[in-house]
Amino acid sequence: MSYHVVAFTMAQVRQGALEFQRELSAVLSEARELKVYSASPFDLDERRRVKDRFGGDIVYFFNDVARQESERLGLELKFIAKIPDEELPRRRTVVVGLPESRVIV
Repeated sequence: MSYHVVAFTMAQVRQGALEFQRELSAVLSEARELKVYSASPFDLDERRRVKDRFGGDIVYFFNDVARQESERLGLELKFIAKIPDEELPRRRTVVVGLPESRVIV
């Protein structure tokens, strides 16, 4: 699976760029596979690496379902890159989507 990257500056955040979170959360009952991730706020090295690679102050990773729903809803997001799931931050946070279940065997 691939992920689509969006990066925001703090100025964009102050101007309401994170509205996409509310809009996408509203369709979770219809699109249960929808996921948007960010690097874990506790992994400062990873956050710095992602920022250096993609620019912006805050970087989000949208799965295909999240991107499709964003387009369907008419959200004005600028996707700047597409990466394979192997390149997602190892320590990440689900920003929009149902939490992943972890089975310990």
